[in-house]
Amino acid sequence: MHPMPVCSVSGGDIFECIQRGNVEQCIQFLQTDRSVLKQKGWGGFTPLHYAALHGNRAMVDLFLSNGADPNVACDAGQTAFHFGCRQGNIYVMHQMMQYGADLRLIDLQGKTSLHHAVTGGNIVAVHYLWETGMFRFSDTDMYQVTPLHLAASTGNTEVVRYLLRGQRCAIDAVDQQGATALHVAAERGAVEVCWTLLQRSGCRMLHEKSHSGLTPLDLSKQGKTFRHQQLTKLLSRYINEPIHHKPRESHVLYYWTLLFPTLGGAAILLIAAMLGGYGGISCALLFPWLARSIFTQYHRMTTYQRLPNPIYLGTLIAGLFHSLLCFYGKIMPSVWPTTALVQVSMVHFSLVIGLFCKVLTQDPGTLDRADADPRFSCIADLVENNQSPHRFCPYCELFPPDFTKHCKLCDLCIKDYDDHCLFLNRCIGRRNHRLFLLFILSMVIAHLLFVATATSYLSENTPAGGRSWSSWLTLLGEEFWVVVMMCMNALTLLWEAWLLIEQFEAIATGTTTYFRQCESSARQRSLVQRWVIVLSFLLDGRRRVGSGQTREDKTAIDI
Repeated sequence: MHPMPVCSVSGGDIFECIQRGNVEQCIQFLQTDRSVLKQKGWGGFTPLHYAALHGNRAMVDLFLSNGADPNVACDAGQTAFHFGCRQGNIYVMHQMMQYGADLRLIDLQGKTSLHHAVTGGNIVAVHYLWETGMFRFSDTDMYQVTPLHLAASTGNTEVVRYLLRGQRCAIDAVDQQGATALHVAAERGAVEVCWTLLQRSGCRMLHEKSHSGLTPLDLSKQGKTFRHQQLTKLLSRYINEPIHHKPRESHVLYYWTLLFPTLGGAAILLIAAMLGGYGGISCALLFPWLARSIFTQYHRMTTYQRLPNPIYLGTLIAGLFHSLLCFYGKIMPSVWPTTALVQVSMVHFSLVIGLFCKVLTQDPGTLDRADADPRFSCIADLVENNQSPHRFCPYCELFPPDFTKHCKLCDLCIKDYDDHCLFLNRCIGRRNHRLFLLFILSMVIAHLLFVATATSYLSENTPAGGRSWSSWLTLLGEEFWVVVMMCMNALTLLWEAWLLIEQFEAIATGTTTYFRQCESSARQRSLVQRWVIVLSFLLDGRRRVGSGQTREDKTAIDI
């Protein structure tokens, strides 16, 4: 234990100033005595250690420019550069490398800077170190622990997927105790990591034993948490599978979830039909329950599977299916061919189905490697040009151009990214944004036509008792199917109107709803100019981007 340095500046010692982020007081310390940079506090940490640990770029630059040594080790043999790698700030790492940080130094456990970066969990920092050519992903510490072991121990699924990409790390590598990465993840109850490793290696890894004779399933059973119990059920399901079998996502569960809204709505309507005059009451009670079951679902199927949840797409399909069934099976036979409104509706509904199929199959604008930003070839280019690290996609390992974002649900980088539409289960980007807007507009018209034809139908079937409450209740009980579908179409119409307003506002400013920029030039446009831009986009699909617009350096909002 090293004594804390005595402070000659009011407000505490230099270590307290670093923790508070007070750069001005640190400057006062250095003006008084630069030797304070060589003093060590708890654990043998120097001021540079603390600044790197906090990722304070300004403070790191201050200490380095005043003679701080990035290669001084603490009691555990870790340098400030190791701390910077663990913290994951590539700018701090770059600064230390500029001031002579030795990348070959290891700590007392034999861990390299790459090991510390993996432990910190920042893929950009890991990739930056790999680009230097000084590290191999097969490097181990004195206990034969690989970077994959460390990623599995922290439960960081994204880093594990990065290390397995291109076989960077051997998935069956064992440490000094004979444990694989699957053993390490199972001991800690990391369900998502175990699932990822099983998908890559197959079930043979479940039969691997450590030097203690324990399999991953044995280690999982020793855990007492809910995560361990969940993992035990998962591993027990595959322990008897052939060793070369690789687990896959459950497509049976996927399609059941997709059809659940349609089947659930049909069941409610059948119950209402059997109850006769009380059908309206049963619909009023059961449909809110169905809506709650749908809209409380997560974006993925399970916590460990990566399939996107199709429940919202199933809701859209259910709405289309039941609306068309009600129209063709209930409304049209009663009014055909007395009104032209029904004939127009039939033609338009066919157009809606065609656009729906097209928007589900249209490529949203996937970023190819050839379309990557040519200004950057490595992460060092980002650092030297003082660009945001978010300009590098750690999942596709590309440098996306402006207005491009990676969608974790689709696992793709999308050009001119607008949003991931849960009700289509697809991203909206450059190649399908115009088609998406046309589909929404056609849906708005379809809802208006349905509400109009349903209103006409109900008015013609109003009981002879007049407009009294009893006659309306009788109508509600007898025609609950039409009333329910008309109400749902009307509610959906309100949501789509709000959606179109948001979309048109973004298009009028020359961007998307995700990368919306409130520029003064866009605000100064008249209402007529805005509508001209929107109509032009709907006609030719080209976005009128204003001059000087660049992508905002905003942290990506991951779904």
